Amino acid sequence: MAVPSVAKAIEVIRASTSMQIASFDAKAAVELGIENAKARKSGDKKSGSTADWQKVKFDRQVSIIAKTSGAKIFYTDDNDQTYFSKLIGLKVIHTWELPLPPKIAQPNFLDDHD
Repeated sequence: MAVPSVAKAIEVIRASTSMQIASFDAKAAVELGIENAKARKSGDKKSGSTADWQKVKFDRQVSIIAKTSGAKIFYTDDNDQTYFSKLIGLKVIHTWELPLPPKIAQPNFLDDHD
């Protein structure tokens, strides 16, 4: 198991102001169907991804859930999720692009503080 207590993990996520549990609802299902149809119509059901089909389906579904739940920004370090999220119009931010908190950021030794 990835986490020792699923119930505790859900509790922490629900209490978070930066995360939200979102459902795969009817709106997401319709949007996913539209994206899948576009991909098939283009002749490449995986939209250029080299990942296996199961991962493509999962990544596309997660991105669609985020979009239909109102997200404008998608935080991920996964290349396929980055690709699909950008494809549907979400801005993607990777962890390495996030600013470090001042407490742990490396000081700038080049500034003159005399």
